[in-house]
Amino acid sequence: MNPVYRKIYTCTPVAFHANDGFFIRDTGLIASSLRALGVESRCIMPLPYYDDDQREHLIRTEYSNLESPKWWRSLGLDALVLYSWGAPRYRRIAKAVKSAGIYLVIHMDSSGDFVGSFRDDTSLLSRLKRRLITRAQDIFRSLHLRQADAITMCPAAAEVVSRRLFYGKWIAERCFPMPCPVSPVCRYGGEEKEDIILCVGRWDDGFQKRPEMLMATLECYYGAGGSAETRVYGTITEPLRTWHSQLPAAIACKIKLLGYLQNFLLWEEYKKARIVFCPSRFESSHIVSAEGLCCGCSVVTPPLHVDLRDVIWYTTRE
Repeated sequence: MNPVYRKIYTCTPVAFHANDGFFIRDTGLIASSLRALGVESRCIMPLPYYDDDQREHLIRTEYSNLESPKWWRSLGLDALVLYSWGAPRYRRIAKAVKSAGIYLVIHMDSSGDFVGSFRDDTSLLSRLKRRLITRAQDIFRSLHLRQADAITMCPAAAEVVSRRLFYGKWIAERCFPMPCPVSPVCRYGGEEKEDIILCVGRWDDGFQKRPEMLMATLECYYGAGGSAETRVYGTITEPLRTWHSQLPAAIACKIKLLGYLQNFLLWEEYKKARIVFCPSRFESSHIVSAEGLCCGCSVVTPPLHVDLRDVIWYTTRE
């Protein structure tokens, strides 16, 4: 007979703000969903507390306690979901949880390319160095993952793990495909779509989010006669504002730089839009794309790239 799990907590070993935004994504959303199913669930994170924390759904503690089997036993948990990204530095937390007799699920929010792809524009020495780093991390990551009873990740990452020399069959057999969790509010109910393209991101993170590709793509789109309206949400940087101000008036009027929007309003925008555009250089689980898909959007990304394989997985296999 399968055991009954009545007390399942989640843990993120980083002191994020546990505000409204936290509880609609990742470990916060997992805990919220478990509570909706009648399971006792709270999120565990290191100190300090913040003014915007939802304390009724949260436990913060000294980081040293996360590495203590005695502290974990004191919680009386049936199971724990550890959002550790498979990072070797969190192995002692995983080991402490297992030593406390708690069923451990480790989630790897990764596309499987753990240190970045070997791009053609890097030197041979840089690529060799990166490969050596990958192998070293594989060794220590495997020690971390061996503590888990189950390992969840996107299917693309599971494929990578199954082929890695230092992981082996024991770890591969414990890998289960799980895309990033998406709020149940993100559901398409057949609303009429409008000619809207949504671009949502931290545009001040130039290396990952690539606002320069966003700008270049929109210029090409409208230069080729595109007519849809583009709505850009998130951090609007000065370079974006300058670029927008220098566009021809006929194009600038079709591109709205709208800044931050509360999530419940953003979800309504998904339901109107036809397309979500992700110009990122790399992503693990791109939540914006997943939310858009659940709201009936198509997702557009750059050509297939190893660092976007999670986004590609839930859009196309080609």
